[in-house]
Order: sequence, then structure tokens, then C-alpha cells
Amino acid sequence: MKNKLPHLSLLLTAGLFLMGCGKNAEESETGLIPVTLQTDWYAQAEHGGFYQAVVEGYYEEVGLDVTISQGGPNAMGTQKVVSQKVEFGIGRADDMIVHASNNLPLIIVSALMQHDPQAFLVHEESGIDSFEDLDGRTVMATPGAAMIRYLEKRYNISLNLVPLDFGMSRFLADINFVQQCFITNEPYYIKKEGANAKTLLIADSGFDPYRVIFTSKSYAEKHPEIVEAFVAASIKGWKSYMAGPRERANALITQLHTKMKPDFLEYSVNAMLENHLVAGNEAVDQTGLIQPARMQKLIDTLHDVGLISEPMDAKELAPTKYLPAEVQAMITE
Repeated sequence: MKNKLPHLSLLLTAGLFLMGCGKNAEESETGLIPVTLQTDWYAQAEHGGFYQAVVEGYYEEVGLDVTISQGGPNAMGTQKVVSQKVEFGIGRADDMIVHASNNLPLIIVSALMQHDPQAFLVHEESGIDSFEDLDGRTVMATPGAAMIRYLEKRYNISLNLVPLDFGMSRFLADINFVQQCFITNEPYYIKKEGANAKTLLIADSGFDPYRVIFTSKSYAEKHPEIVEAFVAASIKGWKSYMAGPRERANALITQLHTKMKPDFLEYSVNAMLENHLVAGNEAVDQTGLIQPARMQKLIDTLHDVGLISEPMDAKELAPTKYLPAEVQAMITE
């Protein structure tokens, strides 16, 4: 793959994708190979490593012209990757396992975060201090989410679920209301509104999926060198973003999503750092790393709670061969 002068395409509107992406393995007029990453939400710090790779030229260094297509409530990243309208998407490992069990031809090629920032947001005055305390409570969350099934089975509790609407008005109006959140996001705004809130991080329950980068099986089989290059440059971007400086990437995020103000972006990054979301535990984890044993445990958990009908091989769903050699060296089996 060629090193070329910097040239990157950025889509500024959610839900669009690069025209002619069926030919993305061919070089563009710049001599770079165009690929598209579909994110799961609008530009934010939780995508910061990808934007860092943009502004620092890490993708161009490996010969790629990367388009970042913003997501939103209807990002449909899985469908776009399966239909090869885009090359890469991001999501949670548990969702990818469920999709694979339904015969969607997807594979995980790298971790985006070692730990998922999903949590439950509760009021200090609610008397909720543990997952067991959620029994019988009204919880606004994603219907059918694997974490809900897991929590109900593990703690022998029953939740009164209402669909997540991505707002905070109901939470602010009722001290007994509980809602799904990112520890990197909603607590910041709740504090601004003067509410006393705290979080229960889902990863602390034992349900601890990676956030991941995925692609289609056929694309990875046809273009392994492109997948490897994208993964390596993205990991480099994430390491750089978390270490800083990150002002240029944050400026681009704010340009794309004007609600992302500097103080909020700083809050989100600090939450990721304090909770070791991206790099994990330095003794056993690394940015981008996927441990097959940990992935297999997650697969087995989803099978145990009935979310997938048959077990599967973690090494087939999440082959580690696309990871850089220094990351692969951390694999413990």
C-alpha cells in the first residue's frame, strides 16, 4: 500500500455514505484506497480516536482515504456493512454475537474499547445502590438488550422496561426513574440541571462486552491488507487521542456536531480515562486487543441466557489476525 500526501473525505451529515463504495478496494484519484466507517452516533469523544487518525494523517500513512459517516438513532451500521455500502462499523460485541447467530456475515476485527460505557443512571435519593435494588423499578433502556436479560437472570430481578427515547426529561422529573446511559455523557448534563445522580456501570455486573470495529466476512477475505491497515491506524489514533494532545480532533468533532463543546468533550475523555474504557487494565489489556477467552465467555453467557440458540467459536467471530503484531502479543492463549 502506498504512502501519499494527506487527503481525507469527511461526511458532515449523518446517514450518508461514499458514492461508488462498491469499488472501494480500488485507488482513488489521490492514489489512496477509499473506505467508509459508519459510526453509531453523531460525532463525539467516544469516536475520538478515529477523528484523531484523520487529523494526524494516520490513515493516509497506510494508504487509506477514510470517510467517517456519522450515525444517529437510525444509523443502521450493521445493515450497511452487510450490504457493503460501507466497509466498517462500530458497535458492542454482544450485539455482533447476536447478529452472527442470526447468520449475518459479520466479523469483529478489533476492539474499540476494552469496556463498554453503558450504565444505569439513578438518583441519589432513589435508594438504589446495587443492581439488586433495580428489582421492580421502571427502567428506560433499549428493548431486547442483552444486558437486560443478563441482569434479570443473574440477580433474579424483574425490570419494568420502557423504550429508550434518548432524552432526560423523564429522569429529571422523577427521582425513582432509572435510565440507560453512557457514563461519558448523560451524567454531565444531569449535573448541569442540578440533579443528584450516580451510575451503575454495567461492566461491574460481570456483563462486560467490548466495543468493537466490525466488517463483513467477504470484505475481510477479499481485502485483508486493507482491514489490517485500517485497524492499525485506528488503534494508533485511539492511543494518540487518549494520550493527547487532542485539540485538533476535538475541534473537528465540534465542527461536525456543534453540541460537543470543549468542556463536555473534556468530561467525556476524563470519564474514559478514569474508568479505563479504551486501554483497559494495562497489565492484561491494550488498546484494540481482543482476548479470545473473554470473547468466548461472552458468547457462552449469551447462550446461557437464551439470546443465541447455539454456541459459536469466538475465534471465528473475532479473528485476531487483523490486529497489529504488538497487540497480538498480548493474547494469553
